[in-house]
Amino acid sequence: MDEDRVEVLSRQSNAAVVRMPGRKFPGVVIQGDSLRILYELVKDARAMVPPSSATDAGEDDAGGLLEEAEGLLRNSLTVYESVLKAHGIPLPYVEAVGSSEK
Repeated sequence: MDEDRVEVLSRQSNAAVVRMPGRKFPGVVIQGDSLRILYELVKDARAMVPPSSATDAGEDDAGGLLEEAEGLLRNSLTVYESVLKAHGIPLPYVEAVGSSEK
């Protein structure tokens, strides 16, 4: 495990603000269970959006934007889950995102 020092700017629950070494701007730490909740909310919202017509299809409609957001969140969750697995840390939720995909 790498042990870099991060600059902790805020320890606010569920939204800690930290700056990684070598980075100009800080980031927000999202707890894994909160990340999963965001993913599920976006996934559910996307399911509620009616499909676009062939002429409107693309990332410029609500469904396309939600699909893109869902993919970004899914990718972050996949990384999170693989890191926890590599370090023998259990998930803070029941089912890995990869195993819940249909």
